[in-house]
Amino acid sequence: MKLKYLLPLLPALAVASCTSLPRPVATAPAAPQADALKLLTESSAAAGNPYQRFSRVEVDYDGEWSNFATKTQAILTDPEFRKSSSEIYFPKRGRITQIHRGPGGEKLVTRTRGGIEVVRNGEIVTDEEELQAAALVTDCYRVFTFGSSALLELGSGWTIIGQRSLNGERCTLIAGSMRPGFGLSEGDGVIAWIGDETKRLQRVQMSLLGLASTAGADIDVTFGDFQPGPQGTLWPRYFNERIRRPIDTQAHEWRMTSLDIR
Repeated sequence: MKLKYLLPLLPALAVASCTSLPRPVATAPAAPQADALKLLTESSAAAGNPYQRFSRVEVDYDGEWSNFATKTQAILTDPEFRKSSSEIYFPKRGRITQIHRGPGGEKLVTRTRGGIEVVRNGEIVTDEEELQAAALVTDCYRVFTFGSSALLELGSGWTIIGQRSLNGERCTLIAGSMRPGFGLSEGDGVIAWIGDETKRLQRVQMSLLGLASTAGADIDVTFGDFQPGPQGTLWPRYFNERIRRPIDTQAHEWRMTSLDIR
């Protein structure tokens, strides 16, 4: 995170605790470890392999940002517009459409393999930093929405790095890389926490190299309230995001309010 974002918050940093979680780091392309790939494959199957199976998935989300997140990363959190959203994913076409709504109005984001387009209240956005932030958001939410299924399809170099407990379950941690990374990053590190009993993706950690102001940061999202969906799928309905570095603090909490699969 750039120094200019941190200077007003030095008193808070002085009392903030540091995370003990491993850091997600993008690595050079490598063959996956067999046991790690098997575990990720099982986790994707436990969720019904939604990223691989469906041509169109539409979800609605509603949530709240922490004051810290909105003050230090206004361009990324965009609280005037990112209160609720309707998001349509076309996995086979590599296309994502997000309609964000908030006190400031409506923002339409279209993400394709070829680029990013943002329209805010009918006006086309040309600011490069805003476009980079929107690309980062869409790519991250693809993972949040599809979980292990998206990681299996888009990630590489998976390796088991240890075990931790979360949500009352022992989890195996597997680290990998996304290439390209989130947004305009060439590559980002990811750590998936997979439950040993349920095979659910309980948490995902990721670096955020696709935006200059988050290049030194990493975050995680913990999933909860898993519920069955159509055609043998399983989806988390609750999401909690924390900033882990440069400090450990709450960022965002949201829920899935509707789901449609075609």
